[in-house]
This record gives sequence, C-alpha cells and structure tokens, in this order.
Amino acid sequence: MIDGARTAMDAVAERWGVEASPNPETVTVLVAAVVVLTAVPGIWRVARQASTIVHEMGHVLAAWVTGRRVSGIKLHTDTSGVTVSRGRPQGPGLLLTFLAGYPAPGFLALGLVWLATAGHSGAALTAYQAVLVLALLLSRNTVGILSCLLAALSTGLIWWHNDPEIVGSTVVGLGVFYALAGVRGTLDLCRVHLRPRSRSAAGTDAAQAARAWRALPLPPAMWIILFLAVSSGTATAVFWLLFS
Repeated sequence: MIDGARTAMDAVAERWGVEASPNPETVTVLVAAVVVLTAVPGIWRVARQASTIVHEMGHVLAAWVTGRRVSGIKLHTDTSGVTVSRGRPQGPGLLLTFLAGYPAPGFLALGLVWLATAGHSGAALTAYQAVLVLALLLSRNTVGILSCLLAALSTGLIWWHNDPEIVGSTVVGLGVFYALAGVRGTLDLCRVHLRPRSRSAAGTDAAQAARAWRALPLPPAMWIILFLAVSSGTATAVFWLLFS
C-alpha cells in the first residue's frame, strides 16, 4: 500500500512538473475556437455546465475561508447550481460566500493562463484536476456527479497522457474559456434582473448578497456591477498575458 501511494505521488509530481507554453499561432487558434464555443447559444448551454462547476466551487472556497460548513453542491440540467452551507444567517461571511461565485471562473482563468505563460502548464492542469475532483466529492445529486465526472475524465485523460504540447494547449484553452465564461455568465445574470417582474431575480447571488449583511445594504445592481468589473478585468488580464 505504501509503494502504491509512493507511485501515485511520483505520477502526480511528474505531471506537476511538466513545462510547456503554446506558441502564438496555437494561442490564436485556441482563442478563436473558444470564442465560438461561448458565443453560439446552443454550444454555450452545454459548455456552461463547466463554468457552473467552478462558480459553485467559488462559493465553497469562500464558505470555508469564512468558517462556514459546506454540506455540498448541486448542479441542474439548466446549468444552474446551488451550494449549501451552514453558519450565521447574516454577516460578512455569508455575504462573501454569495459574492464568490461569479468572479470564480475569471480568477481560475487568470491563474491557469499565468501558470501556462510562465511555462508551468503541468502545475496548472494538476491544480485544475484537483478542483474537479473536489467538486465531484462535494456533489450531492446525479446531474452534479455526472457533470463533474465528465469534466474530470475529459481533462484527466490529457493530464495522464502527459504530452507537454497538448497539456499546454489544454491549459490555455481552459483559461480562455473560463475568462469568457465569467463575462458571459455575468451578462446572463444582468438579463435575468432586467426582465420585468422576473421571479428568478429574487434568488440570484446578487439578490441574496443584497440581503446577506444588513450593515452593507447595497442593492443587487451594485453587486452586478462589481461582478462585471471583476469578470471583465480578469478577462482583460488573461488576454494581456497571452498576447503581450
């Protein structure tokens, strides 16, 4: 058993240490492909589930950091999700938990691309796999389990095969996807709040953040502006890293 654990650790260390950075031509092709992926409504409805996983993991991380207990996450077929946590029903911890979802894809994108452009694509893909595995362990419904499992397996095969060029391209592609998905997801949130008499608006992260801490009673629109600023800022930083 000890030998098996040592072998597993050696395999992770080997893949963590892969150094690769895609060439400019490959980056341009990847960016064009991902733009189509996030722009075409039919494709986006499917691909958005991968963004929802990271969105919910943003809530999870914020809940843990602020001392809340996380019961699990659930993903739905309409690409919405929910993170269940326990703790104080009001206050900064709950507020930060609600605020952490929409910025999460952008910050993940920035981390992935920063590592890739620094030549540490293996570390980036290993960290991404860890996020997916943790999301899988926290999933509490069938859709969530299947979604996380599919995401983990699809990129896990690339991680295990460990071809430096493919690993580097995958990390850049993931980074661009999550950068654009963060912006696209926030714009979708805007549309929900702009619909007249939308019942869904009351349950969004922005609406719940507005009710989370009475000492900071900002309306949902202010939190949406914050989400837009963060998602746009991280996306801009990602493209600056790739093309500077």
